[in-house]
Amino acid sequence: MAKTEKTDPYKEPTEKLSVSELPPDNLISALTDANKNLRRKIFDLYTIFEISRHLNSMLDVQSLLDAILFTCIGQMGVSGASIAVNDPETGELSNFHSKGRTFPKDKETLISRVGPLARFLQRNARPQKINDVLKEIPDKSGDRELLSAMDIELVVPLVAKGNLLGILFLPAKLSGDSFYDNDLEFVSILVNQLSVALDNAGLYENEKKALSELKDTQKRLIETERLAALGTLSASIAHEVNNPLAIIKNYLAIIGKLVDDNIDIKNHVNVVHEEVNRIAGIVRQLLDFYRPSLEEKREIDILEILKSTLELLKLRLAKSGINIIPRMEYRTCVIIGSSDKLKQVFLNILLNARDAMPNGGDLIICERELDGYVEIEFSDTGKGIDDKDLPHIFEPFYTAGKKSGTGLGLSVCYGIIRSHEGSITAGHNKYGGATFTIKLPIKRENAAE
Repeated sequence: MAKTEKTDPYKEPTEKLSVSELPPDNLISALTDANKNLRRKIFDLYTIFEISRHLNSMLDVQSLLDAILFTCIGQMGVSGASIAVNDPETGELSNFHSKGRTFPKDKETLISRVGPLARFLQRNARPQKINDVLKEIPDKSGDRELLSAMDIELVVPLVAKGNLLGILFLPAKLSGDSFYDNDLEFVSILVNQLSVALDNAGLYENEKKALSELKDTQKRLIETERLAALGTLSASIAHEVNNPLAIIKNYLAIIGKLVDDNIDIKNHVNVVHEEVNRIAGIVRQLLDFYRPSLEEKREIDILEILKSTLELLKLRLAKSGINIIPRMEYRTCVIIGSSDKLKQVFLNILLNARDAMPNGGDLIICERELDGYVEIEFSDTGKGIDDKDLPHIFEPFYTAGKKSGTGLGLSVCYGIIRSHEGSITAGHNKYGGATFTIKLPIKRENAAE
């Protein structure tokens, strides 16, 4: 008895015959197989439609990637799946996600957008069997090493609007069968829909980030305008107070001369004189908030000034149990400004950090250069700043519940930094304390170097 060869219903026939050419006995069988294939394709398309409808409603990229991997594992009958997508920081396909798969720890999981694998998939935007891919990848390239270490059978590019958004990697089927043309057609249609969903999610993430940045910018603008208005008001009050203060001081000097023989009156006059001087000091601070008096502008090394200020306060902070943790390079960083005024800012912030940690703690100081500016960040492990106080922290006379002080220290710091064309901000940190960030423009020639 002749052995009947079993055919795979999903494998494309090597030779196609019209229905009229088939023998009568095989006609019903051929029509049955065709009907099965047609029903399978309708089912596949319906499945893809339902999957796409679900995935297109997901806007979180991480959740979407997980859903894509689980979908491919279930639909393709594989043990796991991996996907590499764009990393915004590196601009490369180095953001890897996996389900049921692990990567060799000694291999660099990064695929360059200008590398041979990305270029090949960009040209051939359809699922590729691994053997066909390896023929196009040079032997000693990093892409080939990564592919060889991954134990995969199918490489599928995710392309939307002509851009390579990611690469999907699938291992062999659990059944041991090969990936047939119907499988490749199904996964091709599926990843086209996944690419659209991934592109939409990426656009949503970018829009959400842009909106967040816009809100932050608007908030800072409102705070700057409010502080500018307060500065103008403070300066007007200060000027108005200065005139009667000068008259009072003159008359106190006259009274002091007239009562040389009366010690009690002379002492009272001295007390009044001291209080008038204190008022005059507050007036000067108000004027500093609005328009700080700068010494002649010159080139200064801002990090050297910070270092000398830390040396000045090192023993005092140590006695208070404050541990200074510098996370910066003591290199040359030249700006244009006043060393005395900036030292005053650093002193104020450091002493405020000490007051915020009465039982001791850590003060972390970080420094970085970014887009032509130097940023210096002071983070303490104190009790932090209440949310209700944060918007007012740089306002004149705002003491945030302190029982001592005039509430002018931080407002003066704000005025000094603003006069240097910089910015100073306050916020919370991961240690539970407060963070003050100073941003100052670097001298152009220095920045270019």
